[in-house]
Formats: sequence, structure tokens, C-alpha cells
Amino acid sequence: MDSSNSTCATSSNRKRKAEDSTMVISKRARFYSKYYQQNFSMPDSVIFYIAKNPKTAELYHKMVKSCKYFFVKNPIIIVPYLDAYGGKWRNRRLPLNLTKYNCKYWITDEIDASASGLKNILCPIIPKLYQCDVKFLYLSDQIISYRDLPLIISSAERIHFMNVTVKHADSSDVPLEDIVAIAIKAYKISVDKPTIIPKTMKELTKLPNFKKLDDFTLYNLSEVFDIDAFYSNVKKNSHTRFFLFFDKQISVGYMNRLQTIVDEILETKEFNYKPPVIYFTGIDFQKYNKLYQIYHSQKWFL
Repeated sequence: MDSSNSTCATSSNRKRKAEDSTMVISKRARFYSKYYQQNFSMPDSVIFYIAKNPKTAELYHKMVKSCKYFFVKNPIIIVPYLDAYGGKWRNRRLPLNLTKYNCKYWITDEIDASASGLKNILCPIIPKLYQCDVKFLYLSDQIISYRDLPLIISSAERIHFMNVTVKHADSSDVPLEDIVAIAIKAYKISVDKPTIIPKTMKELTKLPNFKKLDDFTLYNLSEVFDIDAFYSNVKKNSHTRFFLFFDKQISVGYMNRLQTIVDEILETKEFNYKPPVIYFTGIDFQKYNKLYQIYHSQKWFL
């Protein structure tokens, strides 16, 4: 190839890239440069209030499409799915830099923060969230402030926490019942390594939303968990399915109490409650398997 042609081609590529870059910047600059005063049929104060207080993400999207005044006055980017992959945020497979733009984000469907080893990946973006209407919340290996938790959990219907610690302002761990208390729309909750205190089970039974759960699963439970309060509640339960996995370090005495409960369930001929699955080190495999079968057979009959 002629060197002059090669030089020309390289120069052309650089020019095209520069033009593309300029195009992105100019589009943004043109968008923000000015907007024309609109002749709304309502007073300006009312329109301003509407711009600042959109009721739903769908409504806000329609408002912005109709007039960029609403975005300029209240810049929000709507993100259906927010997930962390390799330590970086994405909307599905599309990379998403949440700190790049001077705007807020409205998450509408799902948050999946499961970046192992990055325990603060969620906290820095909390101030960037305008609102969170997620139905599915999956968090793994995260440390979260209790002050921030209501924003992301209040709308969630399915919640899965794996190795998640929720902290008070004084750095103390938030017990499980205080987390469930604000998960007011949840019908399915699964928590690995929950923070349990002696009164956790009794406090849970006082929560109106706890009684409405379809599924409640706890992993790596310590023997601080009041198993007698739990079993007493289960025998009054005709709605929630419970699945309990206990830590390997529970004492022999506590293990014996679990075995007694398992045996009592297996000896029951007819149930007027939904029997739980209870797993612990030392449980006979055949008993566990039978318990598991009973657990699933009750799904559609109560």
C-alpha cells in the first residue's frame, strides 16, 4: 500500500473518531443548552411541582418524552435492571457508570448486587438513587446501612440476602426481625447468616407482614434462634412455608431438641399447618428426605 494512502486512511480514522466524540458531546450540550418556555394549561407552580414529584416511573417517562422541561427540572434516568458484574454496574449487559452524569436513577424492577469481595459496592450509589421500585432484590457479600435499607427493600416482593450485614449507625448489627419489618411487600424471603437474638422469633410473629409470607428460608442459623417459639408458631401456621438450615456448630443438646421436633412432625398423620423443613448436621438422611417430601406435598393443599 502507498504510504501516502496509509497516512491518509489513519488521518481519516482519527478525524472520524473525533467527529463521533464531538457528536456525543454536542448532542448533550444542545440538549442542556436551553429549553423553550412552554404554555402549559396549568399554573407554573403546579407544573414545577409535578416535575419534581412524579408519581411513577412510567409517568415520568411520558412527561420527559412530551417535553424536556421535566428532565431539566428533575433529571432522572430510569433503569429497569441494575446488577453488578465483575465489580461494575450494568443494566442487563449494558455497562452503566452511575457516577458519570449529574442525575438521579430510578430503579424499577431488579437489583442484583452480588460482587463478591466488594462489600461496599452498593453503598456509594445509594445517594444516586431517586427511587427504588424493585420487585426482586438479590444482595450478596454486602454491608449496608440500616438507614439506607428502606429505600431498596420496601417495594421488594422477593428478597435474597447472602452473607449480608446490615449495620446501625453505631456499627452494631441489625437483627433479622428489624429487616423483615420494613420488607412490607415481600412474599418470599431468604437470608443466609441472619443476625439472630433470643427474641427474634417472638418479634417476627408480631409483624403483620411476616404472617403473609409465602416462603421464609434461613441458612446457617445459630442456636440462639428460639426453636420452641418457632415450632409453637408453625403449628398455628397455615400459610407460610419454612425452610431452616442450622450451623454446624450447634450443641448436642440443641441438636437433640431439633431431632425431637423432626420426629414429632414425621409421626403426624394429618396436618392442619404447613410443616417446615429443618436441616442440621447429624439428621438422618431418610428422615430429612421424608420431611422434604411432606414439605412439598403440603404446597397445594393448605
